[in-house]
Amino acid sequence: MAQLGADVEQLDMLSRKFDEEAQKIESTISTISAQLGQTWWQGADAERFRNQWEGADTSTLRQVVQRLQQAGNNCRAQAAQQREVSQA
Repeated sequence: MAQLGADVEQLDMLSRKFDEEAQKIESTISTISAQLGQTWWQGADAERFRNQWEGADTSTLRQVVQRLQQAGNNCRAQAAQQREVSQA
């Protein structure tokens, strides 16, 4: 018979890893945005590129950040539930 459950310390570590990776992406967005703002580039291609980055690209990356944060929250919730069950 298979045993069910989880190693709560590993779930805690996994949740922290999700949070760390989400923060790295947020930092990357900020770094690239700052560098793009400091880059001299004029013309239609530059405007199109900046609009794409500031619009769809950063939006997509922020969605990834949210998904990573949600996954981290789910791992924390699972660890908490496992602790409750184990204490009962």
